[in-house]
Amino acid sequence: MRFLDVILSLILSGGVAPLSRSFLMVNIMELDVKKLSDVPPVKPEVSTDLHKEQIKIEQQRKATQQKDQQLAIEKENKRKAISRAKTDKYLKEVLNISSVLNRKLSYSVNKELNQVVVKVIDSETDKVIRVIPSEALLKLHLRMKEVIGLIFDEKI
Repeated sequence: MRFLDVILSLILSGGVAPLSRSFLMVNIMELDVKKLSDVPPVKPEVSTDLHKEQIKIEQQRKATQQKDQQLAIEKENKRKAISRAKTDKYLKEVLNISSVLNRKLSYSVNKELNQVVVKVIDSETDKVIRVIPSEALLKLHLRMKEVIGLIFDEKI
């Protein structure tokens, strides 16, 4: 049992004279008050240090997030550069093959459809042999786009 419990049990059982009971009670209360007053107050420096630490952690998190974003941008740029390099390589191969076959290839972009159009041209006569995709297919695609535009107001 705790010391205070022993004293309280003695007081309540009547084993201590009434005068000493009140003295003990006063002393017990003083002990409790002393216990409460012995608790050191919270230092404001601790909360300030905690606040500084939180700010530091937040700054590190933001710096890490910015580095991750920068790495993602660099990775995307590298991917695009590789894609462009591959496209250029294939285009050179196609041009080499077409020169062997005595044909020229002309590339253009249909602005209305945002689609690449390739024209195969005879090198000697400069006559268009074929258009890929065909003019009829391009017109059909454009017409379908117009009809869809009439049905739907927005593009999602």
